[in-house]
Amino acid sequence: MFTWIPEVTAQIADQPWTWLGIRATGVTAWALLTAVVAWGILLRTRLLGSKAAPATLLTMHRWLGAVALTFLVGHIALLLLDPTVSFTIPQVLIPGLAPWQPVAVAFGIVAMLLLIPVTIVGRIRSRLGKAGATLFKRTHLAAYAAWPLATAHYVMAGTDAMAEWSIALLIAASTLLIFLLLARGFVPAPSPKAREPRGAEQRTEGPRGHQAEPGMVSAGAVPAKAVSA
Repeated sequence: MFTWIPEVTAQIADQPWTWLGIRATGVTAWALLTAVVAWGILLRTRLLGSKAAPATLLTMHRWLGAVALTFLVGHIALLLLDPTVSFTIPQVLIPGLAPWQPVAVAFGIVAMLLLIPVTIVGRIRSRLGKAGATLFKRTHLAAYAAWPLATAHYVMAGTDAMAEWSIALLIAASTLLIFLLLARGFVPAPSPKAREPRGAEQRTEGPRGHQAEPGMVSAGAVPAKAVSA
């Protein structure tokens, strides 16, 4: 069943540590990006019902994105340190300049460039008002292309992308996302009230000194904003 293990072990023993680090950080960043997409889809559906609070899913979505970018930075740093190809900083940041597998590397660079804006805007959008919400929607929409581009980079540039374990990983991740996307098409999105984080509902003073019920606001009060992905 695991006939590939001795072969992989022999390959690892013959490789420099930088190559091992490049592959490990690259595969991990791609797997984390897959998880980011999956959590984002779960956040926009009722697939888990009441088993997971939307605020919890949102926190995990953001945390996974930050960790994925951390591994991506490590991936790029190791590429700069690896003596085999000797990448330069412009070559790992500008598509088309890579001296090795330029098309495959370009896919990875574009995927990275699509992830950076949505990560930054997601942290500051509350300070930008309506403009921040609009900008976040646009950068978030563009970021959807990051996963297929990163996958193309993984398959085309990965020296062991066609190994049995790698093919199994690719199939599992693709199947999961396809299932979640289909579920998103059939499972309704949570209502705005269901997507409010805990503590968003506040008891406010109504007319004649009476307290309004949770979830209601008195005249002139500002309604709580629902959490969005």
